[in-house]
Amino acid sequence: MGKYRRLLPYASRQWPGLLLIGAFTAAGSLLVVLQPWPLKLLVDGAFGTTDVPEALRRLLAAGSLHATPQVLIGVAALASFGLFALNSLVDVGLTRAWSIVGQRMVHDLAIDVFRHLQRLPLRFHQTRPAGDLLSRLTTDTWCVYKMTDGILISPAQNILTLVATGAVAWRLHAGLALLAFVTAPLMVAATFFFGKRIKQRTQLGRQAQSRLMSFVHQTLSVIPIVQAFGTEDRNWKRYQSLAADALTLSQRGTLLMSSYGLVTGLITVVGTGAIIYAGGREVLLGKLTLGSFLVFIAYLRVLQLTSESLIKLYGNLKPVEASIDRVLEILDEPLDDVGANEKTGKLPAQKINSGRTVRFENVTFSYEAGRPVLHEVTLTANPGETIALVGATGAGKSTLVSLIPRLYDVTRGRVTIGGVNVCDINVAELRSQVAVLLQETFLFPATVAENIAYGKLDASREAIEAAARDANADEFIRRLPQGYDTVIAERGANLSGGEGQRLAIARALLKDAPVLILDEPTSALDANTESLLLEALDRLMAGRTTFIIAHRLSTIRQASRIVVLHAGRIVETGTHDELLVRGDYYYRLHDGQFADDAEAALV
Repeated sequence: MGKYRRLLPYASRQWPGLLLIGAFTAAGSLLVVLQPWPLKLLVDGAFGTTDVPEALRRLLAAGSLHATPQVLIGVAALASFGLFALNSLVDVGLTRAWSIVGQRMVHDLAIDVFRHLQRLPLRFHQTRPAGDLLSRLTTDTWCVYKMTDGILISPAQNILTLVATGAVAWRLHAGLALLAFVTAPLMVAATFFFGKRIKQRTQLGRQAQSRLMSFVHQTLSVIPIVQAFGTEDRNWKRYQSLAADALTLSQRGTLLMSSYGLVTGLITVVGTGAIIYAGGREVLLGKLTLGSFLVFIAYLRVLQLTSESLIKLYGNLKPVEASIDRVLEILDEPLDDVGANEKTGKLPAQKINSGRTVRFENVTFSYEAGRPVLHEVTLTANPGETIALVGATGAGKSTLVSLIPRLYDVTRGRVTIGGVNVCDINVAELRSQVAVLLQETFLFPATVAENIAYGKLDASREAIEAAARDANADEFIRRLPQGYDTVIAERGANLSGGEGQRLAIARALLKDAPVLILDEPTSALDANTESLLLEALDRLMAGRTTFIIAHRLSTIRQASRIVVLHAGRIVETGTHDELLVRGDYYYRLHDGQFADDAEAALV
């Protein structure tokens, strides 16, 4: 019940709708009780010798009618039609209300899960398949709908129907009513026996489906690599294996559910046979009218179906618990300090803008406890300076700059902007002051204009186009089929690498942040494309405090300072010429990695 209580607030927010559902449910239970009575009127009144109820006689007399067999047949027919019509209207109203309320609950839960996923630290997303998270967000969040139905709506409806029908059946014949309820303990035993097994099988099935979805997502997201390396057959075999596992578990789950249905069905049939035998003897002995017996048989079916439905709720909730576990696993995933305190912060925007000096003070950082990747790093970048970070792969360059917008928080030491610890700045405010340009260009399946304005949604069309011109992107954009309104394919598949990077530069220009981070922005480009990009980067870096990570000589030789990192420590600092003259680590790094660029620059 603790799991259910966690999700009940999503249901309680919809209390007006739940009250309406309760009213429809009560009306439906009342109609279930009334539905067999036209049959009793027909058999006992029209075809038999039983007296017609006095209330019905007075009602007929008011219409100048007599309780003749022909009239009673007509009344029974009209009553059956009227009850059917009312029951249909109640069902439509209940379905409509429950659909609206249920979808709102799922909507609210999915929003909370999505918001929490976005706030979880990068290290969480780096270890979780996107397909699995997508499955939890789009499929498992329906658990709140099924849970509310399973512990509130269906139990209330079933109990109300049982009480109403059982009370009337008891008045018809107490002994037969008591016999009808004897099967309930057997139903309970069967439900508890199968319930846990159904939950376990459902959990295994959901895990198998998630593995299959994750594999498909991963494969389709890197389809160029798949085709380039010719791994289609290998992936096809892997898909077959995962799909076979999911199918096997699904079949076993179906077999388990079928076995459960077979056992409960057998109990129901045995109970029905006993009632028919005992009731038939009572009719022959004259202790029960034929019409009352037929009503009781109808009630027996209602009682059995309702009891079965009520008891099966336990088993039906077991698969839902598997989804609840998966949703709560996400919601219970702890946020880091950044995610947990994203709304806190004391620093107003104007103070950030007035002091753009970025300083690392004795910064140590670890992804895992006891294994630091940065060691006591101290570095200052003054307003307008361009700091180039170089070093071998794994030296800690990208990790260092990721501490500025608090993609990670330092383990020891602090990072400041304008003399203020970034941990004291509202995260949204902090990140609004930092523009990031990565080696891999992230573009969204939206229009060119929307991609450029991603960091500044209220930007005017004129501002978007001005940023594109400064990024040397306007010319190729206007050649696109719909210009700035052209929809970009997923991951920018319909653009070249240089075109995508220029859109990213336009996005950073439009954001107009005082601090700029460039993470190897030209490493994958040819010389001609790089020259266009460098011109755009010069405009972008002008007047900004810039950190640039690059291996190519052309992008760092004009930096204010070059900082050399090795094994998470700063080993050298200076200008390009100073470090070459010094002949130390940077000289060896340059000689080994930048020789080709140096030769190209001399040609």
